[in-house]
Amino acid sequence: MANEAVWLTEFGGQAKLGPADVHEPGEGELLIQAKAIPVQPGEWKLKEGIIPIRLRYPTVIGLGVSGVVEKTGPGVTHFKAGDRILANTTGVLRNDPRFGAYQKYCLVPERFASKISDVPFEEAANIATSYAAMSALVLHLGLNRPHIPSAPSTGERIMVWGVSSSFGIFAAQLATLAGYEVVGVASARHEELATTFGVKHFLDRALEDVVSKGSSLGPFKAVFAAADDAEDQVKIGAILAAQGGGSFLSTMGVRPGVKLPENVKGDFAQFLDDYLDETHNDFTEWFWWKFLEEALEKKQLSSLPLTVVGGLDKTEEAWKILKTGENHGTRLIIVPDYTA
Repeated sequence: MANEAVWLTEFGGQAKLGPADVHEPGEGELLIQAKAIPVQPGEWKLKEGIIPIRLRYPTVIGLGVSGVVEKTGPGVTHFKAGDRILANTTGVLRNDPRFGAYQKYCLVPERFASKISDVPFEEAANIATSYAAMSALVLHLGLNRPHIPSAPSTGERIMVWGVSSSFGIFAAQLATLAGYEVVGVASARHEELATTFGVKHFLDRALEDVVSKGSSLGPFKAVFAAADDAEDQVKIGAILAAQGGGSFLSTMGVRPGVKLPENVKGDFAQFLDDYLDETHNDFTEWFWWKFLEEALEKKQLSSLPLTVVGGLDKTEEAWKILKTGENHGTRLIIVPDYTA
């Protein structure tokens, strides 16, 4: 069993493919053979220091993964060798290359893994990233938990700005399963995509009157900015001010230079931290072992269209595609055992 990993050896340096050890799983851990890895925008930003997490080099990053359990560590009860799973490896927060997703064999915590039934590995890898949207909606915005099948209508609306992003698509699906009506905002070219994921009302973010149109669809139980820039945040602030004020949750926080109305504020959270918090143990187990497994088995969560970039040697190329903004409406996937 030979391992190979995408190594970061210095701040801002090029990723290098090289050999890596295969590690024994510890208490509550799984060793998996990685089958698919979803490429995420935060990874190139982390590599270049835009996200202020100090890495210890050399290291292997990457959080989302799907694969097959090779071996279980002591105390593992929910999984066995041979299980097909998706997981969040926690590699970045641990700052431990053994848990980095970008390798053929990596360690993952049992607590942050789900059985994937017969869902293809590539799709399952992307669905692994839905943990952040769930935390955003339930723990930070205070919305109801989603249900399988969908909960009865609450009669309330939420707004998801940047709904065509992977983050936004999962937020729309989860909110719909919780009984909320979703107003989605994105570029006009993504309207058809958004409506296939449960968005009831779509707004083109570039419209001159997007603020007035957005305000007319309120009030909103919650506003989630899944993908937003400074100009977007000004518009979100104006929409919230029109309904008497409020707050929105953003994946990047309020951008430098943005001045919101006095009765509006923008919030930021690191969503993985929620699952590491022991006070959320019930929520964590419910999400990974109950809700997500049932949603996968009954095909109640879908991912964006997928683009397989290639094997581990294409990781740097995939990060560059995201950095330059060349990717729209798809999720890039790395397949470690890829053959052309």
